[in-house]
Amino acid sequence: MKYLCVIILGWLTLTHANGQTLDTSIEFSDTITITEKPYQSGDLTMTQNQYKVMPASFQDPARILIKYPGFSTPNDGANAIVFRGFAPETARWQLFGADIVNPNHLSNAGTTNDQSAATAGGVNALSGSVLDYYHFEANPSDISYCNVLSGVSNMKMAPKIKSFLDINLIGLEAGINLSNPQKPSPYLNNVYLSYRYSFVGFLNKLGIDFGNEKIGYQDLSGYADIFKDNNKSLKTFFTIGNSSNLFSAVSRGDSITRFKDIQNITFRSSLGIGGVQFTHKKDQRVFLTTLVSSFTKNERIEYTEKIFADSLNMNFNKANYQREHMLSSHTTYIMHGRTTVTTFGLRLNHSTNSGISLVKNVIDPVASIYPYTKFNKSVGDKLSYSIGLGAFFDSLTDEWTAEPSLVTKYKLSEKAKVEFDYRLSSIQNFTSLENVNWGQKPNRPKAHNLQMSFQHQSQKCQIRASWFYHFVYDLNNFSSNITNGLKHFSIFNGGNLGYDQFFPNSFFTTAGLANARVYGGDIYLENRADMGSNSLFYSANASVFDSQYSLPESKNEFYDAKYNYGYTANIFISFEKDLSVKNTSRQLTIGLSTHMRGSQRVQETFSVPDLTSGSIYNPNSGFVQSLRPYQRLDFRVVYTKQKNGSNKTQRWSLDIQNLLNRENDGFRYYDPLLKSVFLQKQLGLIPVLSYRLEW
Repeated sequence: MKYLCVIILGWLTLTHANGQTLDTSIEFSDTITITEKPYQSGDLTMTQNQYKVMPASFQDPARILIKYPGFSTPNDGANAIVFRGFAPETARWQLFGADIVNPNHLSNAGTTNDQSAATAGGVNALSGSVLDYYHFEANPSDISYCNVLSGVSNMKMAPKIKSFLDINLIGLEAGINLSNPQKPSPYLNNVYLSYRYSFVGFLNKLGIDFGNEKIGYQDLSGYADIFKDNNKSLKTFFTIGNSSNLFSAVSRGDSITRFKDIQNITFRSSLGIGGVQFTHKKDQRVFLTTLVSSFTKNERIEYTEKIFADSLNMNFNKANYQREHMLSSHTTYIMHGRTTVTTFGLRLNHSTNSGISLVKNVIDPVASIYPYTKFNKSVGDKLSYSIGLGAFFDSLTDEWTAEPSLVTKYKLSEKAKVEFDYRLSSIQNFTSLENVNWGQKPNRPKAHNLQMSFQHQSQKCQIRASWFYHFVYDLNNFSSNITNGLKHFSIFNGGNLGYDQFFPNSFFTTAGLANARVYGGDIYLENRADMGSNSLFYSANASVFDSQYSLPESKNEFYDAKYNYGYTANIFISFEKDLSVKNTSRQLTIGLSTHMRGSQRVQETFSVPDLTSGSIYNPNSGFVQSLRPYQRLDFRVVYTKQKNGSNKTQRWSLDIQNLLNRENDGFRYYDPLLKSVFLQKQLGLIPVLSYRLEW
């Protein structure tokens, strides 16, 4: 139980959404539905119903991604998104369509070096209880998105919620609807608050100890419609929270099995997100503007316990502080004609990012501007097209980039259509190396993104197939003091260049630009069968792709990238049975899903690590070795009960992640005490029992 509770907390996530592609009137529903069609060839949109029924979702839409083509995750300890072999750092986050910082608690979860990840974490600060829907916009993306390479996760908070109490092994959560339905008013309506506290943190407060590691988090979210009528609305929203992971060295006389046992490690993090959104509708025109301010602060302090530092002659101390603040706005003006839709938009961002490690490193504030326009036209009943153009500028590179897009759709029949998408996009530098000599300004990587897709859809069944190609250029490469020459140090493999572990005396210098490419195809099938009042839903999908990068000295010679899994495959089955009796509605939903992907690639390590130069890898080898292929089977059962005429709904659920208890390979790390390289396994079986009451 000790390790189970700690592991559960180090492992969850939440959320994303897009307020421009779905009906904003979507609200919470007491009924769990398994008939929605959220997937559209890369793009994914999920309402609350999806993560009420999907196995191992834990009310976290981001964790549902791996059940769709091309998506996977490098480690179950966090919600990092790997899409078609792109590094997790290339995925971004938004709230109500405006950019935000990493919204996750415990951002060090699942990382090899125990440092904060740029775009992932163990638990998303926005609980699924307050999310309306989540949208992942994959590349080729709509022209309204900027700063995108693999995709953008956009969240939207619910317009209103029911009051609730949720008790489970992840966290204790309660929400209250402060609106008065008996006195409707256009002012200060749909007001609610939701507070969550980690389960293990709660037990720690009660004096129950879980060993030498303590993990906890808490957050508070709120929403209010300040004004709302048929033509205009003004809403405000916020989320604040903090998390911590405290590890204490073993006591004198206790056995030491690894270097970490003699270290004291304190990780603390806090974050905040708040904003407003104004909407005005008149005739066939819509004006919408969103302003969001967000920040995150991470602090990690590590030092060797004195008694062990003296006796073992090992003394390793390190402090790392990271601060990021972002002010973001997104404004759109949409004009509807009889067969046309014209959109004008503007994104403005101002962000600061600073950190202190062994070497002080402060990055100047970065401002970016992205005006764009889009024209949609329907030509007859079968053909439609969309032409877009954006212009992206950021003060870090001092570069303007023209980014065009083209979408054409043609109906083959009432049920079948084909689609072609193209987008030129770019993304701001996402390097997270500690010690870098920027001999030149960081380049903004750019990509040509193409996709051709086919869709056949009826009321209960849909089949989708697509082919895609991404060509990325202007990728920063680096040389290092641990090697002679450029070697395999490409930003395409992630913010840490794809390396699991660097030592403090590693130092990097920018050295040239290179390319990368991702190509492949995917297929998706889903169907629903009604059996009286019961329903059976099933889906199967697969994606095959190659993700490769080159080096500056030979831009046309490509190597396998770290996240070149080669394939992903999924099967999902859900059965919904009506158990209603007189005066009481009852429903049982059972879901089973499996996720498989190819091996994560790793570098060749030296048989005897060369610690004097700070390296355990052979940088000449590239990512030529492979971990074991990843497999996971998840299970979920949900029982819902509501008496007729009552506003109270009770829901019991049991989630089991990794039902077969397979320990997938995680990452390799070097242990200075044992002087050897080890393979860290991922999480085993995780059961989570939950009870929820809504009224």
